[in-house]
Amino acid sequence: MKKAPALIVALFSLMLATPASARDASIMLAHGIPDTGVDIVVDGGVVIADFNFGEMEDLSAFSGQTLPALTVNLAGTETVALDLGDFAVPASGNYTVIAHLDADRAPTVSVFENDVSAIAAGEGRLTVRHTAAAPAVDVWANGSPAFQNVSNGEGGSADLAAGTISAEVVPAGVTEPVVIGPADLPITEGALLIVFAIGSLEAGNLGVLTQSISGLGESPSAVNTGNSPVDNGMDANVAYGIVLATAILGLAFIGTRRGAAVEA
Repeated sequence: MKKAPALIVALFSLMLATPASARDASIMLAHGIPDTGVDIVVDGGVVIADFNFGEMEDLSAFSGQTLPALTVNLAGTETVALDLGDFAVPASGNYTVIAHLDADRAPTVSVFENDVSAIAAGEGRLTVRHTAAAPAVDVWANGSPAFQNVSNGEGGSADLAAGTISAEVVPAGVTEPVVIGPADLPITEGALLIVFAIGSLEAGNLGVLTQSISGLGESPSAVNTGNSPVDNGMDANVAYGIVLATAILGLAFIGTRRGAAVEA
């Protein structure tokens, strides 16, 4: 499938026509569907090619816009895995949009608004989200249940003392088997750590994708987004940033930097 120069010009024109105040948003797009490379297609033109499991892309440049005929296609083909129609990108706020499997292993998309309110001194924020093909789960922290009966598409959030917690994910209402973990999670003062459970329990490829947002102390001066894909052990500490933007009117390519996916 070829890229569409006219589409890129149109999107760039929309960005120019929208006041900066209306584009005050941070929007990350995450890929949580295992073993499936995809292309992100807008109005028939590929805007993100060969997007793979565990990767993230920054869509903030399109905040406040409506992307016409947005589809998620199998990479390099015209086969539509998800048809999202005309997709309205939020104009403000902090969001993560994730393509993932629902509880029945069907592909779906969930939009989560991230809590970037101020965090008290000495504390960090942990958010967990269930976006894996698995039944409802409990999330344990340091030997006690922290989030209970979390179903696919749902999550929970808590402010905790800065430090390291040991986390496990188990089926709801029981203590075993442990389906993810045990794993050490760093709770950083003034930062939000978002942990997505991704993959499929039946296929045996459950893992996690993390996103961190810093600068949320009592008087935050800035909000930064990024992600670090890690495996079940969560012992990798990979930081990467991606900028998705158009450069000049008529340019028919959107540049991206990819983070490496690490599967379970």
